[in-house]
Amino acid sequence: MIEIPGYHILRQLGRGGMATVYLATQESVQREVALKVMSTALLTDPDFSERFLREARIAAQLHHRHVVGIHDVGRHGDHNYIAMEYLGGGPVLPRDGSARPLAFVLRVTREIALALNYAHAKGFVHRDVKPDNILLREDGSSALTDFGIARAADAATRMTRTGAVIGTPHYMSPEQARGKTVDGRADLYSLGVVLYEMLLGRVPYHAEDSLAVGIMHITEPVPVLPGRFAALQPVLARMLAKKPDDRYQNGQQLAETIERLERAIAAGEHAQLADADGDSGEFRIDAIDLGADGAPVPGSVRPTTPAAAFQHRADPSLGRIEDLGETGSYRAVGRVAARRAARRRHDRLGWLVPAALALALAVLGAAAWHWQDRLRALVPNTQLNETIARARKALAAGNLLGAGGARELFQSVRAQDPDDERAREGLNQVGERLLAEARASLGKNDLANARATLDAANEILGGGTEVEELKGAIDAAQARGTQIENLLARADTALADKRLLGADGAAALYRQILEADAANAVAKHGLDKVAVAQAQLAREALAQGDVELASQRIIQLGELAPDHAAIPGLRSELARRRAADAQAAARQTPQPPPRPTPPRGRPARDAAEPETAPAREPSLAERARIEEMLADADRALAAGNLMDPGGAYDKYRAVLGIDGNNALALEGLRRIAPRARALFDAALAEGRPNSARGYLDAIADTDPGNPALIGLRERLANVYLDQAGRYADRGLRGDALRTLNAARQLSPGNPRNAALEAKIGGLPPGG
Repeated sequence: MIEIPGYHILRQLGRGGMATVYLATQESVQREVALKVMSTALLTDPDFSERFLREARIAAQLHHRHVVGIHDVGRHGDHNYIAMEYLGGGPVLPRDGSARPLAFVLRVTREIALALNYAHAKGFVHRDVKPDNILLREDGSSALTDFGIARAADAATRMTRTGAVIGTPHYMSPEQARGKTVDGRADLYSLGVVLYEMLLGRVPYHAEDSLAVGIMHITEPVPVLPGRFAALQPVLARMLAKKPDDRYQNGQQLAETIERLERAIAAGEHAQLADADGDSGEFRIDAIDLGADGAPVPGSVRPTTPAAAFQHRADPSLGRIEDLGETGSYRAVGRVAARRAARRRHDRLGWLVPAALALALAVLGAAAWHWQDRLRALVPNTQLNETIARARKALAAGNLLGAGGARELFQSVRAQDPDDERAREGLNQVGERLLAEARASLGKNDLANARATLDAANEILGGGTEVEELKGAIDAAQARGTQIENLLARADTALADKRLLGADGAAALYRQILEADAANAVAKHGLDKVAVAQAQLAREALAQGDVELASQRIIQLGELAPDHAAIPGLRSELARRRAADAQAAARQTPQPPPRPTPPRGRPARDAAEPETAPAREPSLAERARIEEMLADADRALAAGNLMDPGGAYDKYRAVLGIDGNNALALEGLRRIAPRARALFDAALAEGRPNSARGYLDAIADTDPGNPALIGLRERLANVYLDQAGRYADRGLRGDALRTLNAARQLSPGNPRNAALEAKIGGLPPGG
């Protein structure tokens, strides 16, 4: 429920295409008011609020018994509101749309005609006279509401968000339907439609859509009232004249005409109209011709029943037409009553039974005739019901927009009946469904479809918190898209310049893109190209004999793309180069002098001993150093410090740099892979996947042909995917994305990757 300062809202009274009305208490004076809050859809015109407030405040100056009083006008946030006099009697037509009694219809029409005459004299044209805008007080009197609202809305836009033309189509004057300038006579035309609907329970012109209804107002003849209301036909014809000049020129003329008819009916002069309101009399009148001033023309009363039919009956009769006074006052009524009394005295018994039977039949016939239109009104509108059914079917099938879509079908119902609750609820459901589709499109990064779908939802729902939040998310995604395009351009330039690593290198820029859009194929391919370029740089360093630079670049390649196909070959070549360099260094070391040849005839000390010592033997100092280094390497191996700088691998390789054939060092290198496997299993069991990743790399570095490597990579990838799923469940988008990328590097073809990527893509940015 919305909140308006100074008002305590009690409950909703009604809702239409332009506003919602609440029963509220005005707290400053503790009185009940009808608080009318305008739809935010009308705010699409930036000038509407100013125009609305100005027109409503002018309308508040209207003070008339039959105009609903306005207590307050204002705006709070996005809500324009009017606090009005609360009329507890409700709208002039009952909810079921059934007809009203004749006396009620004439009184209400006269009262509203006087209200319009007063407003027109003040310079106000209502533009939307219809039953919903005519309310009843508890004493039964009527009052016209929404002065100034229709005027402000008409000036702001010719079409509301729900598609209802300002000046509801069924009540529009021909000039209003054509879009021409209107004056007060257009309101009198609309009042004529209301008069017809109050009498018969239906509007005079009805068609499939609002355009067709407007055309009927322009082209179709004035409808003919049933015979029992024929005396009102001239009044209706003048109210519904196609040309404004042929109508009553002001509400005072119309009110005076109706007042004369009311007095005549009360005096018993229009028996047919009295019968239509419940009188059981037999007398009927076809029509009364009215003069230019709206008064009955003398001698114009035409009876339906021939005069001869009254000669042998004691029922009331009109008398002779020539006995009627020229002023239309029907002075012959007294003579008619005298003749009836004489006939009753003449034959008191002979006519009672047949007269009673005739009277009973007449009453039954009149009742059946009188109620036929009300019974028709109770029959459901089959056409509207069929359209509602089609709309609901389209909604269930997801066919929301376009020809035959749920939105268009529900709107066609509202065009015919703006207050149809089923259509209103259906449109709300369409709007909510469109919001869901817009969110789904945003999750897929289909921003164009997300924005188009959101616009359609906004048009139906007229704004709201959910619409604004989703619009903000789409705008943010659009901004990210622009940022991603800029990052891609920078990354491509860095790659072309061979600036591969570092904060502003190609790899970092491509990764930044994947942080924002995990599915970005261009960035993924860019990282692949960076890895290829990095491998080429490592080859170039090896070709140049720069073993240390090559080692650094191979390590960087492993960090960038651990599964890159070139890594095993590069590492093998690096090891070969290091061994060759060590042997070359050994050959360049000065050799000790050969031992002297024993004297002739003296046998050698050891037949197996060569005549000369090996090419190079470690010195005593080197041997001591080797023993110390081997002990450190063994300790590092036992502690699990395998491949880190200064770890077991480096120490064993350092021993071989001094003594290339040292058996203990060679055996230590062979023990690294099994030790790494044991530590890998332990790290996974303890939930330390990052540590396990390091041990996996140690196996790949020291034993690249190990057949267990593929299975180990899959195990670790699934552990990373499980962890990424838990991060996603907690809404930690960045952590989930980084963990997914680690899994994807180990196992690019894992079938779980795509589903988890979609789940992470649906998380809000910044998580």
